[in-house]
Amino acid sequence: MLDLNSFNPFGPHVGSAYGYFEQAREREPIFFSEPLQAWCVTRYDDIKRIASDWKTFSSSDAFPKPVGLPEEAQWAADFLFDHTVITIGDPPRHTAVRRLVHDGFKPGAIARFEPSIRQIIAKYVDRLPASGVFDLVTEFSSVVPLEVITQVTGFPLDENPDLLRWIEDETVLFAGTSALTDKELIDHGRGFAEAVAHLRELVETRRARPRNDLISLMITGDPDGDVLNADEVVMQALGLVSAGWETTGNAITNIVGALLEEPSRWAALVRGEVAVDQVVAEGLRFDTSVFGLFRTATREVTVGGITFAAGDRLFLFYASANHDADHFPAPDEFRLDRTNAKKHLGFGHGIHNCIGAPLARLELEVALELLAARYPELRLADDDRSPTYKPFNQFRAPEFLRVAA
Repeated sequence: MLDLNSFNPFGPHVGSAYGYFEQAREREPIFFSEPLQAWCVTRYDDIKRIASDWKTFSSSDAFPKPVGLPEEAQWAADFLFDHTVITIGDPPRHTAVRRLVHDGFKPGAIARFEPSIRQIIAKYVDRLPASGVFDLVTEFSSVVPLEVITQVTGFPLDENPDLLRWIEDETVLFAGTSALTDKELIDHGRGFAEAVAHLRELVETRRARPRNDLISLMITGDPDGDVLNADEVVMQALGLVSAGWETTGNAITNIVGALLEEPSRWAALVRGEVAVDQVVAEGLRFDTSVFGLFRTATREVTVGGITFAAGDRLFLFYASANHDADHFPAPDEFRLDRTNAKKHLGFGHGIHNCIGAPLARLELEVALELLAARYPELRLADDDRSPTYKPFNQFRAPEFLRVAA
């Protein structure tokens, strides 16, 4: 019997999380985690209900702003938490911000990027070894989504190394300050200040000379008159790169790994016996890249037999919902013929569902298509290295996937 009260998916239990989810759904579908200091919600129906009700379950206060940090780090934390971003804001400002960004992520808008996205992915597939063992994470999954999302948002490609460093600064200051020394906090604070200064300059450049990218779209506003100020554009742009890079890279790795665990699955993809979009949907259901998101109750409310007080924090485990047997029979099996796979919650639900889902689906479909064409006999490498995951916030992020061509 697992100790649910000690469950911490952002640290020691990231690799065994699905075992905790299964026990919780059967015995205690809503339980309190001491490490998270939050109520963990694990069943599909409860999660959809909560995610659909933003007035009762707020995103704005789901992450407490750090206080008492060294001056450089505190400035950065204040900047992060004082500017509405799509993932943690509430209406009405969230609605205006999302509307501006949404136009750039509609399927029709993403379609115009498909030729260049296909070209980027093909470039990295061609660079992979023709034979032998290699790490898919290092050589493919971690680099493809970064180049794609920087092109879509409008960052110069030669700034990608700086972007990776700035994303780490942002992530640490947003959710990981408690584990750092003052020196580490100061270093991350200075790094984030550098990012803000640089991005403010980029915003002004795009304001003077707009391009066909998301940064320009956010600056020019929409016909209803909604506009973002410069610092809001800075935060949205950095947040979009962070979310679009890490989550899509993890999804590529997780889906390829699941396919290769049973060689007949990869063979079915290679032979065209299953549609690529169906593989992607079942892959996102089977091993969700983002465990879930926090919410805060704004009033007393009862869900699933548990009464929450105003101010209580909840964590909605979308990954657990995707393994709820009431909705997905034999949930721990990767089934290429699963008829309702597209009802997964891998992209969330409600007003905070993933705005970049059309882009992510396109990347995943093209990546699988081109990998299958290049490597019809791809397999997992024959070694004894068990999968390990980064103890990293809400992401289920494999550190490597060794494959053999």
